[in-house]
Amino acid sequence: MTRNRNSNGDRNPAGHARHTNAELHQATLATLPAGFEIRRAGETGVCIVDNFCTPAEAAALIDKARPHLTHSQIRVGSKTVDFSGRVSDTALVFGTYRRDNSLVTLMQRAAMLVGLHYSHLEAVFVTRYGPGGFYEQHIDHGSDFRIDRLYTVLLYLNTLDADQGGETIFTSLNLAAQPRIGRAVSWVNKNPDGSGHLETNHAAAPIKEGGEKWVVQFWFHAYKMFEPSRAPLPSLAGVSEDAGGNLPPGVSMLERSE
Repeated sequence: MTRNRNSNGDRNPAGHARHTNAELHQATLATLPAGFEIRRAGETGVCIVDNFCTPAEAAALIDKARPHLTHSQIRVGSKTVDFSGRVSDTALVFGTYRRDNSLVTLMQRAAMLVGLHYSHLEAVFVTRYGPGGFYEQHIDHGSDFRIDRLYTVLLYLNTLDADQGGETIFTSLNLAAQPRIGRAVSWVNKNPDGSGHLETNHAAAPIKEGGEKWVVQFWFHAYKMFEPSRAPLPSLAGVSEDAGGNLPPGVSMLERSE
């Protein structure tokens, strides 16, 4: 009898060949939005990624999440409980009981940032903060299996002006990130030896009257959290550049002789 291979990651339990990391990275690079840019926030250990997603991708994710929003809770031990220090609503968009393969592109993009396979992600939630919504200082990691998180990638799905609140505030790092549509903020929660980065404690500042903030959290573990399906990967062929209007500095069109 032929066994389905699992130990080397070539096949999943259903017997379908998995995508290799090389295939995933190639597909991810092919679909990066224009203007995708990674910058370090000084020496804080936090990275800012602008144009992580397109406005269309952000709007589609909000539309998917909106009908499923419920009051946000926090995990204490093995239970999820209400907490007065977190005022928001959340919706599961990718997990055991709800899998939308259209989200996999963003999951792969986040995985590329941290150097892991997207199957290392725990369930993915979208969070909405309405007027007065906030989340007090907290860290994203702990010793419990469910929050044993190596990396966080926090993606903003809409823009807030400075006078509308909603910043992500890293008090110990003297840093605040203003929500901007398509912007991701990424940081390391734990070292390989399991010790935590307590300096990554952060808060979601209150939303001022009339505003709202939408975010999606990508939390990565050191080990696989789910068995991925082999969804079709995008294949985009390059075309000759004729307009020249969206080229970065130092890159130009060839001068062709008639």
